[in-house]
Amino acid sequence: MRKTLLVCALVVCAGVAALPSAASALGVRWMNGYSAPGTPAKYDKVGVLKVGPAHARNVLVLVPGTSAGSAYFVPLAKWIVRTVPGWQVWSVERRENLLEDQSVLNLAKAGRATSVQTFNYYLGYLADPSIKTHFQFIPDSTVEFAKQWGMNVTVQDLHRVIGAARRLGGKVVLGGHSLGGSVVTAYATWDFGGRPGTRDRERPSRRGRCRRI
Repeated sequence: MRKTLLVCALVVCAGVAALPSAASALGVRWMNGYSAPGTPAKYDKVGVLKVGPAHARNVLVLVPGTSAGSAYFVPLAKWIVRTVPGWQVWSVERRENLLEDQSVLNLAKAGRATSVQTFNYYLGYLADPSIKTHFQFIPDSTVEFAKQWGMNVTVQDLHRVIGAARRLGGKVVLGGHSLGGSVVTAYATWDFGGRPGTRDRERPSRRGRCRRI
C-alpha cells in the first residue's frame, strides 16, 4: 500500500521538478486553527492558498478532497479570478499536510534539486540501497494526537478560514470536491454556538431583513 501511494506521489514529484523555478509565486499562508486536545501548537494551524487580487472583497473558499492539497484548485482558481472580477479564491490546506515532508519538492520547485534527486529521495531509495538520504515515514507513536483530528477539528479549522474571509466585508461562498464536499455539507449544518454554519453570521440587507452570507 505504501509503495502504491509513493508511486502516485512520484508522478507529481516528477512533474513539479520539471517546471521552471518561476512557474508560480503562490504559496500557502498559515493561520491559527482550532485548538485540538493534545495537539502541539505548531500543528494547530490551517493553511490557505490565495489566488486573485488582494483588494477583492468577495471570496470563494474551496476545500480539496482526500489526499489532495490546496494546489489542486489552482488552475480552476486562476480561471475564476480571470473571468469574474472582484473575487479571490482561497483554497484550504488542511493541518495534516504540515506532517508532509516536502523538503526536496520545495528544492525542486526552486530549481535547486533535479528530477533524479527528487525521484531518489521519495522513491528511488526503495530499489537502490546506496541512497542514504531519503524520505522517512513518521512513526505512529510520535503523532498519536492526530487521532483526534476528526470532522470536528476539520470543520472548526474551516470556520477560522471563513471568519478571515468574512472580515474582508464581501460575499463568501464555500465549495468542495470529493471529501471536501462532505466537509462543506457538514459545515452548513454544524452547531457553532447554537447557530448552524449557514447562519453563523448574518447582516441586514438594504430592505432591513437578514440575508445569509
